[in-house]
Amino acid sequence: MPETKERAQVRPAKAGRGPQRRWTNLRPLLVLALLVLLAGTGWGIVYHSPLLDTRTVAIGGLGALPRDQVARVAAVPVGEPLAGIDLDAIRARVAAIPRVASVRVERDWPHTVRISVRERATALVMPDAGRYAEIDKDGVRFGTVDAAPVGVPVVKADADTVSGETLRGVVQVVTALPPSVAQRVRDITARSRDDIVLVLDKGETVLWGGAEASDRKALVLAALLPRPAKFYDVSAPDAPVTRTQPFPSVAPPAPAQPLPPVAPATAVSTPTTP
Repeated sequence: MPETKERAQVRPAKAGRGPQRRWTNLRPLLVLALLVLLAGTGWGIVYHSPLLDTRTVAIGGLGALPRDQVARVAAVPVGEPLAGIDLDAIRARVAAIPRVASVRVERDWPHTVRISVRERATALVMPDAGRYAEIDKDGVRFGTVDAAPVGVPVVKADADTVSGETLRGVVQVVTALPPSVAQRVRDITARSRDDIVLVLDKGETVLWGGAEASDRKALVLAALLPRPAKFYDVSAPDAPVTRTQPFPSVAPPAPAQPLPPVAPATAVSTPTTP
C-alpha cells in the first residue's frame, strides 16, 4: 500500500490582519487617554466651575450662641469652589469659641458647608464681679450670666484663684447626688477639692470633704436626710455623723472677750475631786 503523507494546509493570511492587531495594541492607550481627559474635565468642573461653588452655610445645634456670631467666626468663603474649602480651618475657628464644646464641619454637595455645634452645658455657676460665671462638667468657665439659672447650684469660691481641679471636684459631687437631693442644694463652698461644703434649701449644712468617693457619700447623705438634723458629715462615708449644733469646722469662731481685771492675790483653797 503506498504511503500517504499528511501535509498541513497553509492558509493564506487574511487581508487587514495587520491593522487589526495594531488597533488592538492601541486600544489600552486610547482608553487611558480618554480617562485622563475625563478626569481633567471633572477636576476642572469640581475646582473651577461655578456649578459646584459654595453658596450657603448651614449651622445647627445652637442654643445660647447667636447664629450670626458663629457664622462670622467660621468665615466660610462663599463663592469659592466647595471642594477647595478648608474644613479644618473652619472647624478650628469655631471650636475656639468658649461656649462650643465640639464642632463638626462637612461638605453638603452641591453648594453647602454644614456646621454642627454642640454647646457646653452649665453644671455650676460662680459669683464673679456682680455676675455669674458658667462652668461646665469639665470645670471649664465658658460664659457669664446676670442671674443664676434655676436649678443650677452656686459654688462660692474665689473666682480669681479657684483652680479647675477644685471646680471639677465640685461638679463630681453635684453629678453624684440623686435628683431628689441635687434639687435641694442651695449653694456650695469650695475652698479646695478636698474641702467642699453643701448648704441645702432648709439651711442644713453638709460637710462633704473631698470629691473622692462621691457616689458613696451621696448614697449615705440620701439615707441620712430623713433624720432631723441641721448638720450632716459624710466626709467619712463609713462613719457619718449628724448633729443639731454646728461642727467645729463649720461654726464661726467666737469673738474674743476681754479678760476681767485681776483681783488682789488671795489664797483660795479649791477642793479636788478624786
